[in-house]
Amino acid sequence: MKKGVKLFQKKTFGDKVKYRCKDHVERAEFRGSDLVDLDMPESILIIGESAFRECRKLKTARLSNAVCEIGAYAFRDCDALENIVMPGEMRYPDGTSGVLGIGCFEGCGLLREITIPEGVAVIGANAFHNCAALESVTLPRTLKAIRSGAFSGCARLKTLKYPVVPELIAADAFLHTPYEQEVAEKRQPVLTVMHKTSFSLPQIFQFAATSRLIGTEQTDGNMTIMLDAVEENRICFRITGYKHAGGRHVVPKNEPTRLFHEEYDAGRAGIQKEEIFASYR
Repeated sequence: MKKGVKLFQKKTFGDKVKYRCKDHVERAEFRGSDLVDLDMPESILIIGESAFRECRKLKTARLSNAVCEIGAYAFRDCDALENIVMPGEMRYPDGTSGVLGIGCFEGCGLLREITIPEGVAVIGANAFHNCAALESVTLPRTLKAIRSGAFSGCARLKTLKYPVVPELIAADAFLHTPYEQEVAEKRQPVLTVMHKTSFSLPQIFQFAATSRLIGTEQTDGNMTIMLDAVEENRICFRITGYKHAGGRHVVPKNEPTRLFHEEYDAGRAGIQKEEIFASYR
């Protein structure tokens, strides 16, 4: 907790909750609660992972104008959520881009409209996946990347406003939506690297595959790569920062390629497998 911030104090009034003297909502703090109405004070900067996940009675959420990060799965499966008031802008206090985490609104089946605030550069994977009632989406000028499955399954999407086309749009970002074909025609190819292990969920990293970025390092999470060549049928790149699969790689278009493979005996846990794949599409 930041110096000078008082200890968290929470007061609950029936189906409402209020906070004071706090700058963030803890991980899974209200997960599964009976909260119906969320009115967030201006002191809140960060909404932690799964903070309001599975609050199945939550109908309205008014977020703080100071919010700069909505963590992974923060509102996942809030399937009664009809209205969410986002801040006008999302940036950290130092001015860097705000964050919409993985699956942060996934499965909010009654949500009809969303305006992504200016300042957001990346919409996380599956952020609005299966928001079945979502009809209108407005994207900000600051947006640079829409990750895998971000709006997939939003079958009722009628209006998509994007003042600029983000440089990185995953191939399945709008899968099974009315905008699937339109977006496919506008997007540039993307390099996706997946790290799979027997003991944890897969990690997915995505990078813009455009020739103007040749020779420039790109970082997603804890992986850094550099493009050496971007061609119609293949991509050549180096992983310059990661714990495995360093060196130069060539990946044909639409052909997932294994970059790294290892098996080892973990005793009682048996044989464990670790692999890294890359795809260019």
